[in-house]
Amino acid sequence: MRARIKDLLKSKDAKIVLVDLLMMLILIANLVLILFDLLFGSQMVQGLLSKYTPGFYEFYLREVHQDFFAIDIWFVAIFVVELLIRWGMAVKNHTYYKWFFYPFIHWYDVLGCIPVGSFRFLRVLRVVSIVMRLQKLKIIDITRTYLFATFNKYLNILTEEVSDRVVVNVLTGVQDEVQSGNPLATEIMNQVIEPQRTVIVEWLSHRLQFIIGEAYENYSQDLENYVELRIRTAVENNQEINNISKIPVIGSNLASNLEKAINDIVYNVIDQSVKDLGSPRNKVILDDLTHLSLDAISMREQDTKLDAVNRQIVVESLELIKDQVKIQQWKVKEETIKSQNNQENQDQPTTPHDP
Repeated sequence: MRARIKDLLKSKDAKIVLVDLLMMLILIANLVLILFDLLFGSQMVQGLLSKYTPGFYEFYLREVHQDFFAIDIWFVAIFVVELLIRWGMAVKNHTYYKWFFYPFIHWYDVLGCIPVGSFRFLRVLRVVSIVMRLQKLKIIDITRTYLFATFNKYLNILTEEVSDRVVVNVLTGVQDEVQSGNPLATEIMNQVIEPQRTVIVEWLSHRLQFIIGEAYENYSQDLENYVELRIRTAVENNQEINNISKIPVIGSNLASNLEKAINDIVYNVIDQSVKDLGSPRNKVILDDLTHLSLDAISMREQDTKLDAVNRQIVVESLELIKDQVKIQQWKVKEETIKSQNNQENQDQPTTPHDP
């Protein structure tokens, strides 16, 4: 930070930084004086000052309070000169598109120069603008201050509370529309899914081919064992094959070969069918199946019972989302930090005290 300040003081921005620091001190002094004079106007403050500090009370009443407008005019004169200088520099450097843009953009500087009532407190915004410039030049770092951390904490809490209420109200409105029979699902199908049907079909077909290929490679042996078991059970329960096995000499071999032949035929048919289904050559078939599936989904509103179930699913899903939104995350974070701090304090070794 010190190296940054030294480099900045040697640069062309040094004068601007010094002016900003000087103006900040003047603004703070002026705002403190305005606030104190405002408090001094109350009878209670005057009574306390006259009782405990009569000398200061007489001096401030006679020299400052009665001539406060004239004193404030001197501050206003400084602010106006500084405003005109910055305006001239902005025009010279072509900071804005037109020369007359400056007073509109820096309206708080202009109105703060009016020495009347609440206009004076607009000078606080001038202090804020100077602080932001110093922050941008890395002269100061307000993000590490306790005031900024506190402000940012409560700003996040306020933002979360407001946004949560808005989201909950929106979701409640959607629930009401779904329960009242609003054809939301149909509109989603017609206006969102249908225009993208080609892309969806292409993606689903590709995924189906991939899934069929991968799954079949891993479970082909299980499928063969299953087919063999089913055929064996069917053969054992088949009376005709049992009669063949009773033929002397060749009956058992004939029945066994017949069972094996049936097993090979059935498994090869299933095996080749699955492989053909996952083959790129049969992509057209998968595309047609996907189209039929989407058509079936789009026609579901004709089924009143299924439509009621779908509405209930949507409503209950939105209710779960609302419950999640209602969780105060800022409170959860604070409790987590507290528990972590307590755990760290418990983990720290305690040093024994001397007797």
